[in-house]
Amino acid sequence: MKALLNAIRDSRLHTKLLITYLLLLAVTVLILSFSDYRLSRDTVLEMAKKDVYTIVRKNDEILDAKFSRIREMIYGFTEDADFYETFSKLHPADKTEVLAADLRIKGILDKYFAQSQDLYSVQVATSYFIFGTASSANSEHSKNFIPMKGFNDTELSRIARQGAGKTRWVPTYDFSDMFRVPYLKQMDYDYKYLFSAVTMIQGSYFKGTFRSYSDMQDKPVLILNFKDSLFTGVFAGSIPVSGSTYFVVDEKGRIVSHPDRSSLTKTINLPELGDMMNEKYGVRMLKIGGKEQAVAFSRSDITGWLSLAVIPPQELLGPVIRQYIRNMLISAGIITLLFVGLSFFLSRLVTQPFRTMIRAIVNAGEGRFETRFRESGSYEFRVLMKKFNDMNENIRKLFQENYETRIREKEAEIKALNLQLDPHFMYNTLNMVSLMSLEKGEYEISEIVVSLSNMLKYMVKTEASVVRFRDDLAYLEGYVTIMCKRLEGSVRVEYEIDSRLLEEGVPKFFLQPIVENAFVHGFKRQKKEGVLRIACRLEGDARVFRIEDNGQGMETSQTEELLQSERHVGLSNVNRRIRILYGDPYGLQIRSVPGEGTAVTVTLPSSASGESLTPSNSLSGESLTPSNSRL
Repeated sequence: MKALLNAIRDSRLHTKLLITYLLLLAVTVLILSFSDYRLSRDTVLEMAKKDVYTIVRKNDEILDAKFSRIREMIYGFTEDADFYETFSKLHPADKTEVLAADLRIKGILDKYFAQSQDLYSVQVATSYFIFGTASSANSEHSKNFIPMKGFNDTELSRIARQGAGKTRWVPTYDFSDMFRVPYLKQMDYDYKYLFSAVTMIQGSYFKGTFRSYSDMQDKPVLILNFKDSLFTGVFAGSIPVSGSTYFVVDEKGRIVSHPDRSSLTKTINLPELGDMMNEKYGVRMLKIGGKEQAVAFSRSDITGWLSLAVIPPQELLGPVIRQYIRNMLISAGIITLLFVGLSFFLSRLVTQPFRTMIRAIVNAGEGRFETRFRESGSYEFRVLMKKFNDMNENIRKLFQENYETRIREKEAEIKALNLQLDPHFMYNTLNMVSLMSLEKGEYEISEIVVSLSNMLKYMVKTEASVVRFRDDLAYLEGYVTIMCKRLEGSVRVEYEIDSRLLEEGVPKFFLQPIVENAFVHGFKRQKKEGVLRIACRLEGDARVFRIEDNGQGMETSQTEELLQSERHVGLSNVNRRIRILYGDPYGLQIRSVPGEGTAVTVTLPSSASGESLTPSNSLSGESLTPSNSRL
């Protein structure tokens, strides 16, 4: 294997292309064939499952129609006045009277059940006699096979009495086991396997006055016996798929009807039986006997039993697979012949221009980027040669641009070093102005200059979007100092700061636009003394910052515009930044009354959910902010 791989690796390009084409063909055919097979298989299987499901539903409806008619016959019989009159006046000890009653009851039974071809036999059982047995020998519906004594001790009797007047369906049973007739166990006879419908007659009827069977101590039980051929007659030929099985089970998995009569009365271990009983009808793929089977099922509304059609998927797919394989082999053979011929032709077209390209590439590799192709060959190779020529030209330009870029980078580095000196020059100059002002006694000028210097340092050095509140408050105090000096003491500023907030993170400059609006707009043309209150405190799980002034105020429409309009950059920007950082519940709220003032409340989450800070986010130095201080 290794030798073969080495031989292919060292072979000519023409051979490699040919092998590549063949491999691509094989992989493509396999992939397409597999996907097409899966699609065809799933389609056929799905259609077959739907068809089988439809057949099972229809068959179940036919069976329910039969059982429904039988149930109507039962209702009619249990309300028959003649039966009641015959049975209620009967003396069980009088054998002659019992035999005469048997003939009358047989006639009544024939009136209701003789026309049904689905019944095997009908009888009325008591503890002392089985009625309906004195018919002619060729009557199919009154066979004399139930033993006269011992009926009360059978499962049929127990189920009938538990039903308390309702019709109960008893799944297929072995006659010899039900009536304890052991000598019939090994014999093969007509009524070896039966299923029955039993009803204990205890209803009432009206004939002049209401009469009720509940007055009787020995209530009769109506027994309708059926052979499982009732089911097989309906199922026969309905699913013409080899290997399929159509059978009926009760809710415990006991087999009521099965093509294999040796399976009757046995319990089958059917997976998901309870789910199918609850689902009532449908189609499932189940693993039965270690093999996956398609199972269509439908539950009877009358008996509650489940009809199942089990079909091996391979029986459905066998003809499709054979036809598909035959078509695939023929198609693959034709495609292979065409592909081999085409691969020879294409490989020739590909290998011919490569010699020319190799020479040009060698020249480019040695640094002679002025090398150019003479464009020839097919369209693709002409494009490739043109792109190679363009590439050489671009490489030459890139070398030139790289040289120029490195020179510009050096120049930019020198400029950056020069710019680093400018902020230091500004700080030193402002400090010098402050010292000169102190020497001349101009303390207000010195205070303004120091505030401006601190503000400048905070703006230049702090690049984080979230800063320590202590540092942002120091910047705000510097701004307030400058504005108060500008307004010549006409504004009084009061602070109420909770010290617990000083070390927590806040958005940078989040209070400055609010305070600026108060100075610029709130106290504009203010004749009375202006009062600005800045309160910062904890309220539950939130940090609340309240800026309140007694300025001229504004209308409600103006407050809404401040937060929404793009023309008012300051407040809307602060509101958007807060919501981006902390979410919609947080942000700005504005309450204003014209002529009385404005209050802006900023709500941020507590430190538990707030932004964490590192020492690099804050400036060095302390800013003392006493509570209720005045400027």
